[in-house]
Amino acid sequence: MPEKMKDIGSVLREARTSRGFTQADIAPQLDVSRATVAQIETGRRSVKAEDLRRLAAFYGCSLSELLPPATVDQEVDGLAELFRAHPDLAEDQGPSSFAGVCATARALTDLEARLEIDATAHSLPSYRVEHGNMPWQAAREGYRIAEDERRRLALGEGPIRFVDELLMTSGVRSAKATLPTGILSISIGEPDHGLLIVVEKNLGLEHRRFRYAHGLAHFLFDTEAPWRVCRSGGPPEFPEVRADAFASALLIPQYGLRRYIETLGKETLGRAGPTVLSVFSEGDGRDKTGESRRVDGRQRRGRHPITLSDVLRTAHYYGTSPSVAAHRLRNLRLLTDRELDQLKTMLRSETHTPIERELALQAHEMDSLCSRLAALAASALHRGNIDTPRFNELADLAGVRVADRKGLLATAATPPQQEHRSSSRTPRRATSATSP
Repeated sequence: MPEKMKDIGSVLREARTSRGFTQADIAPQLDVSRATVAQIETGRRSVKAEDLRRLAAFYGCSLSELLPPATVDQEVDGLAELFRAHPDLAEDQGPSSFAGVCATARALTDLEARLEIDATAHSLPSYRVEHGNMPWQAAREGYRIAEDERRRLALGEGPIRFVDELLMTSGVRSAKATLPTGILSISIGEPDHGLLIVVEKNLGLEHRRFRYAHGLAHFLFDTEAPWRVCRSGGPPEFPEVRADAFASALLIPQYGLRRYIETLGKETLGRAGPTVLSVFSEGDGRDKTGESRRVDGRQRRGRHPITLSDVLRTAHYYGTSPSVAAHRLRNLRLLTDRELDQLKTMLRSETHTPIERELALQAHEMDSLCSRLAALAASALHRGNIDTPRFNELADLAGVRVADRKGLLATAATPPQQEHRSSSRTPRRATSATSP
């Protein structure tokens, strides 16, 4: 790490002097003293990714120009490239950090290899996407491919209870970690730790579920890039629009949503369809032209509108935030723009908080990545693939308390095989013993 800091400092010094700036000129841009700038340039002080972005904007250059050139090994190492682009990710090495999650994922990969478990046997499909120049094209692709994924995974039209567990069955690992300010999630795929989605741990449960589905979209669409960092704010890029649309449609399928809204006593056909229907009949077979009948549709005006309670219950049912549910209803024309605006105003207020608290999902606290690591570590110890010290190291990574490890090993133990003797064999053995 000190060598990396020294290399970055050298590049920053060259960038500054080549443009004719002094350290005193740069200090106000970073809100630090001139002495701090000197320490950064000599490698005695680390620089945050946000500071690099400030300097890039000040110099009018790209962020990559302020990083040292990659070595041959780094060019094929996505994780090293990610750390180069975001040095602050490497600063925190704690168990709940991004680096800590990567270490856990690497340990899991090694454990699966020892147990001869091919976790990537069912590889993800790669979807071809159009390179259009309109946001609606990206959104349409996200919606369409979400429906394809639901069919591929045999999810039907119901809610996805545990998104992280679903991803694990598809060979995609997910975890939460403490990420630098402004970063919501990171998707990265490397051979040593597999496909991994890391989400900011302080996000709410529903938001984390959305980010997991969002990260899956990047693995399905953005197959060329080894990693992707998703930030809050900023102009929406097409890959982000596509991934957001995919996540909302994967979590809330349109036909299942319509049926659920109907169970709340709300009409869906009249809301999404025209107020006047034209029903065509082929007739009796002799009339080649057939006929059409005008049928007055169910009028929207005066019918029961979708309320805030309906939105909150829908969000609870599908495990999303109320905002995601409200916009999904709008996109399926079950809400008007005016109704959506009214609901958004109510969601921003404090009046809905007690209701939302009552309807909130019970937090699914099990970490799928750590849970799998702990279970496989116990199995590996019983099979003799690892020794006790290594088991304890893996248990530490998975966050298993020392007091709970004996119980964990007991649950993974193979039941003793019992000999099954037939009733007919026992008397023969007894008879043989008493015969002369």
